[in-house]
Amino acid sequence: MEVFGFMFVWIIFVLFEMFINLFIPFLFFKLIFQAIKRSKNRNYFKSNVVYKEYIDGNSSKYKNDYIDVSSSKLAKFNTDDINLLKDYFYDIFYKFETAYNNLDYNTMKMISTSQLYQNYYTGISLNLKIGQKKVINNIRRKNVIIYELDSTSMKQIASLMIEVSYHKYTLDKHGFVISGKKDVPITEKFEVEFRKDFERKPITNCPNCGAALKGNTCDYCKSKVKDVEFKISSIKKIIS
Repeated sequence: MEVFGFMFVWIIFVLFEMFINLFIPFLFFKLIFQAIKRSKNRNYFKSNVVYKEYIDGNSSKYKNDYIDVSSSKLAKFNTDDINLLKDYFYDIFYKFETAYNNLDYNTMKMISTSQLYQNYYTGISLNLKIGQKKVINNIRRKNVIIYELDSTSMKQIASLMIEVSYHKYTLDKHGFVISGKKDVPITEKFEVEFRKDFERKPITNCPNCGAALKGNTCDYCKSKVKDVEFKISSIKKIIS
């Protein structure tokens, strides 16, 4: 009986020692994993989030308040109608968000740069692997401001602040809401950059008749000239 008791205590001691020997490496690797995860989260926020900061000494104003560009910058984009330009860029943004919601990869790829598309595609794939789907629908435009325009012979870049309201929530694989609210709209603001890269110098003369071009259609022979389209290059959420 004493031998049995000794063996029982010895077995318990051995199991406890094994647990300690396994637990310490497990705890170590878990801490390393958490550190890597937090580092990735910090990098995500650096590249995908814009913080809205107060101006020192003046709590009523922000460092990144947004105002529309001047008419001189609009002229570089061959227009004097800023509202028309806003509609054009918002339409691209709306199409991208709708394609994201519908998992329409072809449309997403067509209207975004390869880097942005890959970031979104990776995020969607990871969510689907764990049985989750982020839903964005009922998008409503609230405000659009073009706060920067840049134009050279090689590229054009437009920076916009886009404010929208929408329904945003996450579903599990059974279709149940696990975060967000399905029937309650939220309002969010984004800094969105649109980019157009020219493979060659912009076309200034009609390739059919040689007449000077003022747009995408020749005034003389009515030939249409295909132009390079803008693509979304970055989308960053603005957080107060």
